Amino acid sequence: MRCLALLATASAFITPTTHVTKSLCRAAPLETTDDDGWTVTLSGLKYQDLVEGTGATASSGKVAVVQYEGKLVESGRVFDSTKGKGSFKFVVGEGSVIPAWDEGVSTMREGGTRRLYCPSRLAYGPAGAGANGEIPGNADLLFDVELESVEEGAAAVQMAKLGLGLNLRTGIAFLLLLTFILPPLFPDVAWLH
Repeated sequence: MRCLALLATASAFITPTTHVTKSLCRAAPLETTDDDGWTVTLSGLKYQDLVEGTGATASSGKVAVVQYEGKLVESGRVFDSTKGKGSFKFVVGEGSVIPAWDEGVSTMREGGTRRLYCPSRLAYGPAGAGANGEIPGNADLLFDVELESVEEGAAAVQMAKLGLGLNLRTGIAFLLLLTFILPPLFPDVAWLH
C-alpha cells in the first residue's frame, strides 16, 4: 500500500517520459511478529493462531461458519458469544462484519482457532455498538474465533446474507410455508394438499 502511494505521488511530479515501476519499490512485509508473539498486519490487526486449521481457507466471497467469543480488552468482560446459540455465518470480504473479522478470518483454515486483537478503528470506532452500549466507543476488542467450516456457492452466500441456516428455525419456517401459506395461494396444485 505504501509503495502504491509512493508511485501515485511520484507520478504527479515526474515528467511523462520517466517511468516509475513497482520493481523500484522494495516490497514491505504484509505481516510482522511483535515481541509478544502476535502477528501484526499492515492495518494494525493482531492475531495468534491457537489451533492451526487444515481444511479449506475462508477467502473472500466464501461463507465462513464460526463460533466466537468477544471480550473488551480493557475489562475482559465478555460482550457476545455464540456458545449455546449455534454457529454464526457471514460472507468473507463483503463488509457485513467489522473490518478486523473480514481481514482476520480471510486467512484462516477450517478447524482453526484464532485470537484476534482488534483495534477500535477496525471494530466499532468512536460510535461503539450494542443496544445498551455493551461496546463503548474507541474500545479495543479481543475475539476467539473458531472456523468450523467454509461454504461455497451462490446458494450458501445467499443463505448467509439472509441469515438462514439449515437449522430447526429454518425447518419450522419451511413447514409453515408449505402447510399454511402455499395451499391457499395455489389451490390447484395437488401435492400441496
